[in-house]
Formats: sequence, C-alpha cells, structure tokens
Amino acid sequence: MMHDVGTGCVAGKFSQIYRLNISVWLTSFPMVLITVFLSILYTVSGQESVDPSQEIQSRYQCNGLELSQHPNHCHLMDLAAQDPQQFAADLHRWSRDIGLALPDYTIGTWEQIRSDEEAAFAKVPREEEDLTITAKPMDARGQLLTTIKRNLRTDPNRNPKRDPSASLPSVTAHGMGDSCFNEGSMQYITDRVADLTHQYATCIPTGDNHHDDVLNGYFMSMNENIDIFAQKVKADPKLSNGFNAVGFSQGNNVLRGYIAKYNDPPVHTFLSINGVNAGISAVPYCIPSMSTNNTFRNETVADSRLSPNPRLHNKICDALMEVASHRAYSEFSQTHSFQANYWRDPRRVEKLDYQTYSQLAELGNEGLDQNEVLNDNFAKTQKFVWVLATEDTIVWPKEGEQWGAPNSEAEDPFVDILPMKDTEWYQKDLFGLKTADEAGKFHYEEFAGDHLRFEFTDFDVWIRNYFLED
Repeated sequence: MMHDVGTGCVAGKFSQIYRLNISVWLTSFPMVLITVFLSILYTVSGQESVDPSQEIQSRYQCNGLELSQHPNHCHLMDLAAQDPQQFAADLHRWSRDIGLALPDYTIGTWEQIRSDEEAAFAKVPREEEDLTITAKPMDARGQLLTTIKRNLRTDPNRNPKRDPSASLPSVTAHGMGDSCFNEGSMQYITDRVADLTHQYATCIPTGDNHHDDVLNGYFMSMNENIDIFAQKVKADPKLSNGFNAVGFSQGNNVLRGYIAKYNDPPVHTFLSINGVNAGISAVPYCIPSMSTNNTFRNETVADSRLSPNPRLHNKICDALMEVASHRAYSEFSQTHSFQANYWRDPRRVEKLDYQTYSQLAELGNEGLDQNEVLNDNFAKTQKFVWVLATEDTIVWPKEGEQWGAPNSEAEDPFVDILPMKDTEWYQKDLFGLKTADEAGKFHYEEFAGDHLRFEFTDFDVWIRNYFLED
C-alpha cells in the first residue's frame, strides 16, 4: 500500500519561534555581540517573527467595514481564530453529516454512520461490506476508536484486460470540510486507489495539519488552495512524470484549477466525482424542504440528514446564505470564502460583477480578460470522467456536475437548466471544453444516490476502467 498525506510549507503554518524582547542596550561588548546575533536570528527578511496567536488573529480578523458587510462570515472567522482545532473538528463533523464530505468508512456504510453526538457505540456495518469492526465507546469529543480489518477486493484478475503495472500514480483531493488527515475518509479512499492501481497514491492537503486543511476549505480562496496544491505536486518526485487525479465535490475545483493554471506535471485522467466545476447557484441544504419535518429555525436539512449541532448549522448556513444573497462578488468574499469563489449567480443583473470578481469566471475564461494558457493546459489532459449523483441534494443544479448550468437568458433561470453543449462556455469553447469533447476525451458516469454516496462497487469500476491502461 503506497499512500502519503503530502508535505510542504504552506500559508497557514504558524511560526514556532518566540519573539525576543530585549529592552535595554547592554554595555558589555561580548553581550552586545550576543544581542546582535540573536536579533538577526529572530528576524526573517527584515521582519521580526510573529507570535502564533497574533498570526491566527490576523489571518481571520475582519475590520469594521468588513464586519458590518459580512457579519456572519466574520463570526465564523472569529470562531476559527479562537480555537482552530476544535472549530475545524466541528466543521468536519457538520460537513460529513450534511453530506458535503465523505463518510467515515471505518465505521461502516454511509447509511449507518448517522449517529447523535451522545451515542455511546457506533453502528455495525452491513455484512456485505468488506469491513469487520470492533466498536468502542466514543471519547469525550465524539471520536471513535476501532480496530479495523480491511479486504478491499483488489484482485487484479477481476479484469485481466487491464494492467495495473502500467498505470500512473494517483492524487486525491478532498471536499468541503474534509481533510487529507482524516483516516476514515480521505486516507481510507486514497489507500483504496493505491490498492486498485498497485501504484503510489497520495492525498495532497493545502494545510500542514488537520485543522488548517479543513479551515482552508472554508476561509482560504480557491486560487490560494490551487497554488499551494501545485507547489506540493511539484515537490513530490513520484508525480514528476504525470498522474491521475480523483476529486470529491469541492476538491474538483482544486484539481480543475490546477489543470487550468498549471498542469505541469500533467494530469492524465481527471475523475470528477460530484464536482462543482461549473459552480453552484443555490444552497439547498440551507433552505426549507417539502420532504422532511426536521427543521431548524425555519431551515431544513435536505434529505432528512439532521445535523446533530443545529446551532452550528445555523451559523454556517447564515454565512453561506449571506454570500449567496448579495456578497459573493466582492474582494472580501473572493479572498476569504472558498465557496464564494465558485458561486454562479444566474441572474443577468449579476453578470458584470461575476465577470469582474469571480475566480470561477477567471478559470473558465468567462471574465473580462481572456487567457489562452487555460485552453492550452486543458488540452494536456487526455481523459475526463464526469460523475453525476442522480439524487444530489447538495449541488444545484446537479447537472453542473457534467457541465450543465442555469440559463441566464431565461425569464426564470432557476427552472431552465441548459445541458453542457448549450452553454456559452461550450459553444464559444472558452477554455477548451468543446475541443476536448470533440476529441473524444469526455466520459460520463452516474450513480443512483445523493452527493458522494456512491457504492464502492461503482468506485472500483471507475478506477479500473479509467486509471488502468488497456
């Protein structure tokens, strides 16, 4: 099994050097030399090191104007500054329960891992899943300790036409609220890719620890995440000749952005599972639903997936709806909200602001400036696989997972959804989508289920069919 979490220095890693405070000039000549030496030691590029707590506060701090315009998002940033480890853990739990992140496969199948915060024992997985679990009580923070025996059904003779030894290494990218440091989700599924391909596989985080990796998926911009991802890819010698990539939900924006801006070393095959590559135009898990009675303050979690922390749910939804309503296309939101970066408001009145501010518009050559490099880089990838969840209640419109979009020219763009070939970016071939499609590079898959709730039988087929060479 060849799996790695990824390494590298990134924004958000806090200095461990303490500030040296010398209040008086010492008259002894030897001590003067020591003072000069220490002042140099604790200075980097002419700047004194910053206390870690001050750097955290600065990173997540809103000024008065920002606070007045973005009160809900600034409140979340304040929570991140106060206790980043705990807040990141809470965000991950919420994202997993809502369905934005992969489930914890070490507990069982996704239908079975929904348990209240106070549950004493995990549920036992179904017999047909290749997992045997000895469940133990949760600790004080709701964490489980389990002994796990895995049988990933990776018999290479199941498909003798495909040769695992000829495949490339693989990279995975996690969704909103998840982390490459989560053993039960991203590390588990990255291990599975490695076993299926018999090659090196790595999940590349944009933070150097669990809480930074989670928080960067909320409070660091899409472009910054892409740039850090590219640095870590470049630093990994095992990826130097190219690699295959599989993204989950929001993680596909990082992969798609890497392909657009860098693609060196190149992505050979891009497997996008429920990707928000075309953006989102609604936040369905934060608005009332007719299908369930599980309500929080007139807000309902879609598909009866009741959050165990309604107060946190409301805070996050308030911040997301704040962005969705009128604040996405601003310098603040585009800098401090990953989700604002791929918000696509289909109303015609918002088009100029979208073109001016949106990082999604920039990646798709929909902005005010055109960049032919995006087309050239997109052409370097040989195979694209777009996977749709037919019952997706997280991504709206779900057709965006295969490059459909609301019709901004329609009287009501929220009821008129265009297929990929009718969209402006396809017809004008803004970043190479049409060229790649006509070259036969596009493949389409779907599964009957909600966001990221695929079965491993489907996942294994996708990896074998598209990552292994004929």
